[in-house]
Amino acid sequence: MSLQTNNRRAATVVAQQQQKRGTMPSKSKGRDRNPPSQPPPQRTLRSIYDFKDVRGIGSGAFASVFHGFEPPSNRNVALKRINLTEIDMDSVLYQSVINEVNIFKTLNHPNIVKSFYSFEELSRFSGVKYLVLVLEYVNGGDLETWLNRKTNDHRLLVPEADIWRVFTQIADAVQYIHKQHIIHRDLKPPNVLLTTEDIVKLTDFGLSRQQNAGSRVQTVCGTPYYMSPERILEESYTTKSDVWSLGCILYEMATLRSPFFGEKDNISSLMQKIRDAEYPPFPDRCYYTAQLELLVQLCLKPVYKERPNAVDVHRMAAKMAGHWGVGGGGATTSK
Repeated sequence: MSLQTNNRRAATVVAQQQQKRGTMPSKSKGRDRNPPSQPPPQRTLRSIYDFKDVRGIGSGAFASVFHGFEPPSNRNVALKRINLTEIDMDSVLYQSVINEVNIFKTLNHPNIVKSFYSFEELSRFSGVKYLVLVLEYVNGGDLETWLNRKTNDHRLLVPEADIWRVFTQIADAVQYIHKQHIIHRDLKPPNVLLTTEDIVKLTDFGLSRQQNAGSRVQTVCGTPYYMSPERILEESYTTKSDVWSLGCILYEMATLRSPFFGEKDNISSLMQKIRDAEYPPFPDRCYYTAQLELLVQLCLKPVYKERPNAVDVHRMAAKMAGHWGVGGGGATTSK
């Protein structure tokens, strides 16, 4: 083999190594892959400590929620940090984590918390692996906080106009997810967030379930006080199960207590009363319109086929909101 041939091969190897290291321009169509006029890519955030002003705002058995400020986008975000090390990959809990990530990606509605992106984080100190969901930050607390705020000036009731303004938005979000063939399965006041301007943001889709159009599902999960009779009986169910939960929420907004909360220490009695839709009537002090009580009664029909669907619930609520001149508090027509 000639010296000239060896030199050519050596030159070729060096050129290839330089191109891999980025020290030689690419010959692809005569243009640099990264022209100087393009800004450098933003640094990828891979730890909650890459965010600024991180502070805890909530926690559960396997997840904590933090507020954070994201420097690249100049926005406040909520960081839902899920401890994957403590979760069995084959468990229902792990599936709920995957559900939440996947479902959040598909939703786009003004009354549903936005999901920006997610990433995995490995703690440098403990070796614990986390999944971090970067979500829209909602600054007004949940519906329980809102109810307390509305009644903390010694008022015994929430003004009916305020109830319709907020409930209409909740119903709008629910009718939207139902049109996407999604059942929330855990509708309750802690999962209804509000901004300081009273804009509703529905959240926590970990227990949500995607269903085929017209089908029924049969897994049991959720919060008992807001769980429909068919789910208590472990029967198959549809989106009408969420409508039952809407009725429970509307009742609570009006009376300041869950319709079945009185049985919190007796699970057997609780389940029986839910099955029979046996709950206290509105107290005499609740001077609300007949339409509000009627909508509660319709949503809390023990036979799911007799309940309205979420579209009808939203239509009735929006009509009452219009009657009170409060609109939908910023909600828009569902897509």
